[in-house]
Amino acid sequence: MSLVSAPFLAFILLVTLIYYVIPGKVRHIWLLIVSIAFACFGGFYTIFFVALSAVTTYIGGKFAGAGRKPLARNISCIATVVFNLALLCLVKFYGVMDVIAEDLNSFFGMNEFMLYAVPIGMSFYTLQMTGYVLDCRWERISPEKSFIRYLLFATYFPYLTSGPMNTYADLSARLRSVSEVSFSITRLKEGAIRIAWGFLKKLVIAERAATVVNSVYGDHNTYTGVYVLLGVICFAIQLYADFSGCMDVVLGVSHLLGIDLPENFNSPYLARSIREYWQRWHSTLGSWLRDYLFYPLLKTSLFIKIGDKARKAFGKKKGKKVPVYLAMLVLWFAVGYWHGGVWKYIIGSGLLHCFYIVTGMMAEPLFEKIRKPLKADKAYFQVFRVLRTFILVLLGFVFFRSSNVPDAMDMFLAVGRSGGAAFDIQGIINMGMGLPDLIVLISGTALLAAVDIYKFRPDDNEEPKSVLALIDRGGVIAAWAVFVLLVIIVLVFGKYGLGYDSGAFIYARI
Repeated sequence: MSLVSAPFLAFILLVTLIYYVIPGKVRHIWLLIVSIAFACFGGFYTIFFVALSAVTTYIGGKFAGAGRKPLARNISCIATVVFNLALLCLVKFYGVMDVIAEDLNSFFGMNEFMLYAVPIGMSFYTLQMTGYVLDCRWERISPEKSFIRYLLFATYFPYLTSGPMNTYADLSARLRSVSEVSFSITRLKEGAIRIAWGFLKKLVIAERAATVVNSVYGDHNTYTGVYVLLGVICFAIQLYADFSGCMDVVLGVSHLLGIDLPENFNSPYLARSIREYWQRWHSTLGSWLRDYLFYPLLKTSLFIKIGDKARKAFGKKKGKKVPVYLAMLVLWFAVGYWHGGVWKYIIGSGLLHCFYIVTGMMAEPLFEKIRKPLKADKAYFQVFRVLRTFILVLLGFVFFRSSNVPDAMDMFLAVGRSGGAAFDIQGIINMGMGLPDLIVLISGTALLAAVDIYKFRPDDNEEPKSVLALIDRGGVIAAWAVFVLLVIIVLVFGKYGLGYDSGAFIYARI
């Protein structure tokens, strides 16, 4: 069931209505029922794999928790985590090497299985459930006694397809408090506005940008030169509107139920460095990998030994950074691999960003010397940093969107190549982007940018300005007027209806 569809809206209306009618003490049961029902809409394989991961991690967490012998706890934790991550790799990322994916299909006879059996949201719920097992082993939490409550954490439907990432400690506390949630017109209004804003991002902006993106990336012999630059920028618009739009729908739906999930975006295209960009883009994934991979990796005996030897070889100051750089390499390989398991993701979303960050860390002494002469605190230099970071991100997006690595390299070459289409309005129209669509895309992107600029705070740890709070200042009538306006924009300018398939959200397919 698509999150931007009439059936989903009807589903949410029914869920919310019954949620506030039934007694509070049974709401968690109702949420579990509808979450399982939602997973069933994804097909038999979705509910099968979700249930398999839920059962194994629940049992694994029980045996990994405090009160048992260390050896048994370690075996339980390692076996459970390895099983679930291996299952994820087998089902979703078996083609880590493009060149051997076809051979693997042929050898195992899994062509049809891999085509139809991939469950929705597996990349997200697998990490969340393995995080629960690790938290039990590290004694951050006590193992959950009730399988019903744990299953609700595992299947909670708003985040099941695309996140955001949650820890068990945070989300379980919110889910336990649902019995105390009372009906609120304010909550209904805020949730409805956010859902409508998510629909606008996806159906009005992302789907129009996709027209240009599909044309350029599908034929960069015809669409060359400036068209390539246009296609790359449009993909940045498409991906952001698509993914953040998905998050708006997810967070809006959950807010209706009085369960606030963590934010996943904070004006990422205004970041002034790649490190800051990842603190603003898909931030819950970054936090998960930092807490469950990066820091634990640095604490292992292997990395401690590497650090000791590096300090002896390179000196204390430089040597202590060696294990950090190596852990960064592992982390960013994992980030790229998580995004899709093929080299275009490993390079575009992983290793390239690792290169950016590590070289930036190594060059920091030089940057410290030149910041004062360049007057780095001035507005013009901050704008330069934003543009520089955005360009670096775009380079990674070329790999992300291309069919494979050779196709991405050809995209770079196509910038300087002469093609069959002259760059003008007619050329853009020939892509399927009529002048009205172009105006709507430009206007929608400008609105998206204006909202991000308003929300932006230079300190990425500072809470962004709330657009909902700004709307509330106008009173109840103004707030509902904004909601109605958003709905009208979606109905008039949205890409939907019979004969049109907007497809799944991009990250729901990862």
